[in-house]
Amino acid sequence: MKLVLAIEIGVNSSKVGLVNQYGDLQAKFSVDHDINNLISNLYNKIIDGLEAIGINYEEEIDKIGLAMGGYIDHMLGIVRYSANLDLKNYNIKQIAEELFKKPIFVINDANASALGEFWTGVAKQYDSIIFYWLDGGIGGAIITEGKLAPGSRGFAGEFGHGGGVFQNKYPCPCGLEGCIEPMSSMPGIENHFRTTFKSKKNHPASDFFNNPETVTFKEIVEAYEEKGYPYEITDLLSEALEPLVMHMASMINALDPEAIILAGGLTDLDSKLIEIIETNIKKYIIEMFAEELTIEIAELGNDSTMIGSAYYALNDWKIF
Repeated sequence: MKLVLAIEIGVNSSKVGLVNQYGDLQAKFSVDHDINNLISNLYNKIIDGLEAIGINYEEEIDKIGLAMGGYIDHMLGIVRYSANLDLKNYNIKQIAEELFKKPIFVINDANASALGEFWTGVAKQYDSIIFYWLDGGIGGAIITEGKLAPGSRGFAGEFGHGGGVFQNKYPCPCGLEGCIEPMSSMPGIENHFRTTFKSKKNHPASDFFNNPETVTFKEIVEAYEEKGYPYEITDLLSEALEPLVMHMASMINALDPEAIILAGGLTDLDSKLIEIIETNIKKYIIEMFAEELTIEIAELGNDSTMIGSAYYALNDWKIF
């Protein structure tokens, strides 16, 4: 069996991996971008990188799975909009296939990450999951009855924006009302802590930080752990995560998943993140759902997107 070349396009660089039919990541490396020549630069550097590790591209690579952020039309392989790379209606599949001369399958990065966990990670035991990517932004994916539900154009899973008034304290740059991202993402949590400390100089949680009004998410996690998880910090985290909890409750009530899978930098809070969600979600879902709710933290880390994009390429339309 030949290998799948998995490419995860980031902002300044791309991660590249070789994945076999069992989901084993057999090699990986990264390449820096030339933003003015994105695909041709990727092609040249990837071919050089493969040669450096002894891989014959023509003979050993069967397909290519390509994942990236933004609104990705998975059926046509067109980037409808990517703010980070300033792309709009960009036919990345066609452009890349002209250079790589291999079948290329394009998918949103959060969807790919969910598929990776579903294939070989913590979610492999489930048929129906809701996947949340919680980091600098908030995204996600839905897998139901063993199949990814990407929506008609591949846009499903944009959990961070719109969909209801989950909070009205912080406006979102996207222009929609009530978005969860400005409050429940990592930057959102930082901002909530800073804003609280600026408006309430004697807030009890401020005593745990050297510079409360400029505190970072990393410092919040470190203080939380070192001080034995004080309730003062728990309360602020619960406030910041409330929009996320409300969103999860809506998804649970609508889709009845077997499990919620969490990934991204916010999972540095580890079991305390799960505990806060489980505690606060009870007021939004019926008791039966609450009692049977399973929340787990993803286990593949930064490799999940590459593994998932390979799974997508291997299975093509059969995963939908």
